[in-house]
Amino acid sequence: MRKMGTRLAAAALVALLALTWLGCGNEFRPVATPTFPGGGDPQGQRQAVAVNNAGGAIGSTTNINVSGDTVVASHTVGKGPVHAGTTPGGARIFVANLGDDSVSTYLTLLASATPITISLPAGSAPVFAHSTQSTRMYIANSGTGTVGVIDANTNVLTDLVAVGSNPVALAEQPSGAKLYCVNQNDGTVTAISTVDKLVVATIPVGNMPSFAVSNDTGAFIFVANQADGTVSVIDTATDTVTATLTVGAGPNFLFFDNSLKRVYVTNSGDGTVSVIRADVSPPVILGTPITVGATPLSVTALADGSRAYVANSGSGTVSVILTSNNTVSKTITVGTNPVSIAASSESSKVYVANRGSNTISVIRTTDDTVVVNAPTTSTQPVWVLTVP
Repeated sequence: MRKMGTRLAAAALVALLALTWLGCGNEFRPVATPTFPGGGDPQGQRQAVAVNNAGGAIGSTTNINVSGDTVVASHTVGKGPVHAGTTPGGARIFVANLGDDSVSTYLTLLASATPITISLPAGSAPVFAHSTQSTRMYIANSGTGTVGVIDANTNVLTDLVAVGSNPVALAEQPSGAKLYCVNQNDGTVTAISTVDKLVVATIPVGNMPSFAVSNDTGAFIFVANQADGTVSVIDTATDTVTATLTVGAGPNFLFFDNSLKRVYVTNSGDGTVSVIRADVSPPVILGTPITVGATPLSVTALADGSRAYVANSGSGTVSVILTSNNTVSKTITVGTNPVSIAASSESSKVYVANRGSNTISVIRTTDDTVVVNAPTTSTQPVWVLTVP
């Protein structure tokens, strides 16, 4: 019972994503990973995409145009979708459907696109989709202890790689050389060579790892250990833990700020955010944890490096952190139970998935004001990402 709860949390958190997700308690663990422009008219192409869980029933995605703040498309996906990832540039999206062991995929910005369903083995319980490669998408299957490999050109499941118990999150080196799978139940991370899809290392980390991110060079993988209040730092050259950093209580989500080379850690247990300097070896904690709202579950940062935004699920707010001094400059009221947050690539908007009120709050960053609360096309948005 506890294991299934953990998967739902990881899935929806994946909204714990937490992405930790519904696992230990009623948390979601979101993973917000913005993608970047790939040509054409960027103003017309930029969108935010919300994944709507629908209480485990047939779910949907909702596309919101960045320039107009309006819903421009909706797509029906599988049962109980909990997470999504895109290929580089955001061209194609893959949605992990926890409820029916499937992945839905379609061209992200094509309003008339008909999603294709990719079936996984029975009991897979997919909870996380991630890739830095244009030709592959990786899926963490929490129910079978595997990582699925999907050919992004043919939309066919080509391989299943055995990993640890209850995989809930994935992180890949920017080069695409190695993929790291977070195994929540056995406190390990599996390192996979993406060239031959073989396991090259099983790395012990902390208790109940829930999320992971890579830095920009791929030299380090950071792993949030929810039950320990720590972050394990994996040196990818040796695939060993070379540092263990103490953060706040219940760390469940990580975001790498490419502008400032920092990792932001949401500590859901004590309402704080820890900041790690990731451009030194070994990485170190910057200052003391920043007090935000109740039960922070997700964090994002603007590409211009000026601010970070934290979704506080327990207080229905977003905390705005000034990165110049790591202090909260404003607290913004959004919807009920915000679980996932993402910033547009040009830093003009921030999008918040409010699971409890079935809306996406759009924050204008020029004055950090909510300009619209857009209703989602089905209930319980649990994850939001931005493209391109």
